[in-house]
Amino acid sequence: MSSSWPPRNVVVLRQSIEPLAEWVRNPPSQRTDDEKIWLVRFFVVRTCGYLEQVVFECARAYIDGKSGGPVRVFSQSWITRTRNPSPDNILSLAGRFGGDFEARLRDLLDADDQRLNRELSLLVNRRHQIAHGLNEGLTGTKAVALYECAIEVADWFLENLNPKRK
Repeated sequence: MSSSWPPRNVVVLRQSIEPLAEWVRNPPSQRTDDEKIWLVRFFVVRTCGYLEQVVFECARAYIDGKSGGPVRVFSQSWITRTRNPSPDNILSLAGRFGGDFEARLRDLLDADDQRLNRELSLLVNRRHQIAHGLNEGLTGTKAVALYECAIEVADWFLENLNPKRK
């Protein structure tokens, strides 16, 4: 197991998406509207993928840090595939770790009249629409808001599944 936290893959993903987020926040004026629309779509897909990978990498690192031998091998074999980071999927994953992980994540998602739950559902839905060529109707402002929600949830996983955390 690597001794660094967060996992290197997560750091690289975050570093690669931050410039894109900044571009969507402040798009260059010389871009056409069509180019801006396509870059917002790309940003939404990348945002959802970022969250999906953070959840997966944190779970994998937590298993590596908290187990060994056959238990580690068995546990890792059950998370070999990532799932869409829908509220239900990430709550289910958090619940598989036992303790109060699921309850704490549910508290986060349900806070502020279920703001993160709704926004996360919208993010996953819009990624599916984009992937299937449907008009998702997102503005750059809304895409950035979804990104910020995804960062909040990703940060929860980074904090709570840190294997060095007591």
